[in-house]
Amino acid sequence: MNYSYEKLRETSVVSEAIHKSMSHNKSTGSVPEEKVRKALWKAGIRGYRKNAKKLPGKPDIVFGKAKLAVFIHGCYWHQCPTCTNKRIPKTNSLYWETKFKVNTERDHRNEEALVAKGYQVLVIWECEVKASLEEAVTRITRALSGTGNTPEQPT
Repeated sequence: MNYSYEKLRETSVVSEAIHKSMSHNKSTGSVPEEKVRKALWKAGIRGYRKNAKKLPGKPDIVFGKAKLAVFIHGCYWHQCPTCTNKRIPKTNSLYWETKFKVNTERDHRNEEALVAKGYQVLVIWECEVKASLEEAVTRITRALSGTGNTPEQPT
């Protein structure tokens, strides 16, 4: 069956404990985002803006002059292509499947809209930050210098 996301949201039953836990998830200022920003600062890379509200998807880091938008995606919520942590919760599984699908579709639309505005889009996954923060900073540095990887291709 194909239900609309909003209809599923209305009908889902969520325990108080899960509601409390999920309501504390941040949309900005996550641990991976903070780590990357601190590492950029430490590396002397400045001149970026956080969560640019006027751009599609509100990229986590935006280098305006270089037209580079960086998203730091959580592997679970944005369904990392390389991670195995794609477990769908057993309760309200149809709702969660739909939510993850909507999240990834929205991510792709935002990336396409940014590219249409002339931005280079770089996606850094939470697992990349955990594995090697230095490599994540190197990817951003390469993108700024014009020798970067294509979007969504971890090195």
